[in-house]
Amino acid sequence: MNPSSRATRTSPLRQINRLVRANLYDFRLLLRESWLVLVAFVFLAGITSTYLAFFYPETPGSPRPQGLPEALYETLTLMTLQSDLDFPRGDLAGELIFFLTPFLGLALIFQSVLNFGRLLLDKGSRREAWQVALASTYRDHIIICGLGRVGLRIVTQLHTAGYETVVVERDWDSEFVPRVLNLGVPVVLGDAREATILQQAGIMQARAVVAAINDDLLNVEIALGARGVRPDIRVVLRVFNEELDRNLERALGPNSAFSASAIAAPTCAAAAVSREIDYALMVGETQLGVAQIVVQRESKLSGFVRAIEEETYVRILHQVNQEGRIMRYQPLSQLSAGDRITVIGTLERLEDMRQRNVPLSKVAFLKTERPVRPTERYNTVIVCGLGKIGLRVVKQLHSLRSRPRIVVVRLGTNDRPEFVQQIRQLDDVTDVIGDARNLEVLCRAGLDEAYSVAALTSDDLQNVQIALTARRHRPDVHIVLRTFSDALAERLAEMFGIHTTYSTSALAGPTMAAAALAGDINQAFFVGDRIFATEEAHLSDKHPFVNIRIDDLRERYITLVLEVRRDGRSILLPDLDLRLQNGDRATLLAPINMIQHLRHLEGAVITKMARVAE
Repeated sequence: MNPSSRATRTSPLRQINRLVRANLYDFRLLLRESWLVLVAFVFLAGITSTYLAFFYPETPGSPRPQGLPEALYETLTLMTLQSDLDFPRGDLAGELIFFLTPFLGLALIFQSVLNFGRLLLDKGSRREAWQVALASTYRDHIIICGLGRVGLRIVTQLHTAGYETVVVERDWDSEFVPRVLNLGVPVVLGDAREATILQQAGIMQARAVVAAINDDLLNVEIALGARGVRPDIRVVLRVFNEELDRNLERALGPNSAFSASAIAAPTCAAAAVSREIDYALMVGETQLGVAQIVVQRESKLSGFVRAIEEETYVRILHQVNQEGRIMRYQPLSQLSAGDRITVIGTLERLEDMRQRNVPLSKVAFLKTERPVRPTERYNTVIVCGLGKIGLRVVKQLHSLRSRPRIVVVRLGTNDRPEFVQQIRQLDDVTDVIGDARNLEVLCRAGLDEAYSVAALTSDDLQNVQIALTARRHRPDVHIVLRTFSDALAERLAEMFGIHTTYSTSALAGPTMAAAALAGDINQAFFVGDRIFATEEAHLSDKHPFVNIRIDDLRERYITLVLEVRRDGRSILLPDLDLRLQNGDRATLLAPINMIQHLRHLEGAVITKMARVAE
C-alpha cells in the first residue's frame, strides 16, 4: 500500500462500467421474472416460423417464405394481422396456426414482451429493483443499516472521504432517502435482519456492516444476522446500554459497539468549559481538544510551523492555505495570514493559541471581552435536558480535574428515573425542575454566575429558545447547543455568535465509520475530507518506528504522536526531535487509510520475525 494513497471518488470510466454491470444484473432479474412469458413467445414464433418455412401450402399468388429469417418476419406480420399470405384452406394445422398466432401473439406482445422492454428501460417505475441492481456492482463497500440521523451522518461522511456505501432502509418514505439517493448511494428497501436483504446489499463482497438503528435489540439482531450470513464480516453497531456494549465486544470484537451519546459527550463537555472546540478525545488521562483556527493578519501565529508549535505546545494537524490547497507538512512549513489550520492540544493550550491569534497581536496587547474559561466568579455550567447526551455530559463534567459547579435543569415530567438517580449520586451536582426556556428557571439555576449554558434536549427549536433566553439576560454567557441541522448551526453562528453547536450523530459518525473501515478504532473525527483516528502502537525491537524521530514520522506518514509512555511515565505531545525506542507505547493520530497502512507495515514485520524464528 502506498503511504499517500487515499480513497478516491468514482471515476467516469468506473461509473460507466458500473452502469453497464447494473443493467446486465437488472436484465437477468427481469429475465428470471418473465422467463415463462418469453419462452411462450419464442415457442409460438418458432412453431409458426417452422410451419411457414417448410409446410405452408404455397399458391401462385402466395409463395412460401424462403428460409427461416423470412418466415420469422412473416410470423411477426401475422401476429399483428398485417400478413399478405393466403389462408391455408384444407390444412387443419395451418388453419389452427393462422387463427391462434395473431390471438396469442398480440396478447404476449402487448401484455408481456412490451412490458418487459418498458421495465428494462424505465428504471424509475421499479426504483427498488434498480437500487438492488446498483448495489450488486459494489465491492469492498460498507453496508449501513438504518437511515436515521446517525446512519445519514455515517453515509455522508464516508462519501465525502471517498468511500463507497450501500444503505438498507425499511421505510422508503424516510426524509433522508432522497438525500442519500442524490449522493448516488444505492438504497436497498427491506429489513436488514433478513439474510436475503443483506445479500441484495452485497454482504458477500462488503468490507463491513454498520447497524445504526435507534434500537439496541434490532442492532444486535442485524449484527448477529450479518455474522450468520458471513462469519468473517466486520460488524459495527450502535447501542446505548453500557453493559450490553461490553458484552457485545467480547463476542463481536473490540470497539465494535458504540453509543452515539458516549462518543459525543466528551466534546460537548469540553466545549462547556472552553470555547469553539470541534472535537475532544482522551489520550491516557488527559483530554485533548481539536479546533480550527484562521490565522489572522500580523498575529503571533504567522511564521514557521515548528517554531509556533514549540512555543504553544500544540500540534498542527491540517493546514489549508488561502487558495484552498492542502499544505503537506515539511520541516520548513510556514503559516500565513488566511491559512485555516486544525490544531490539537490541551484545552488551556488551545486557548492560549487563540489569544496569540489576534490581528496585529505582535504589536498590541490582547483584551478579552468575555471569559474564555470558567473563573472564580463564573464557575457554573448549566446543563439543560437530562436525556442520553445530557446525562453523559454531566458525568464528563463531573470527572474533570478542575470541576465547575454543575446544575442540571430538567422538566421533571418525562425524565427517566434511572437518569435522575444517577445524577443524584454525584456530589456537587444540583438539579432544578422547570422549563429552561423560562428566564426565571435559568436564574434559579445560577445564570448570573454561569460560564456556560449547554442546551442539550432532543428538540432543536427548544435548544435555540433556551440559548436565546440565556443570551438576552447575559449577552456574555457561553452557549453550547445541540442541533441536527447544519444550516441552522451556520445561521446561529452568523446571527448570534453561537459557534459551539453540535450534532450527536455528526460527532459519533466518524468513529463508527472508522471502525467499519479499519476495525478496532475507538476515537475518530473528520477534518476536511479525511477521517482521522487514533491508534495504539506497542514498539518491539523490530518495529518499523523504532529509532525514528517523531518529526520524521509526521513528515513521512502524516502521523502525529500524541503521547509516548516510556519507563512508567507519560510524555504528552513529545518533542519533535524525540526518537521512539523499543518498549515505547505510543498513541498515534493519522488519517484512517494511513492507520491501515501502518498496521500493514507492523504485520509484515511480525510475519518476518515469525519466519526467522522458525
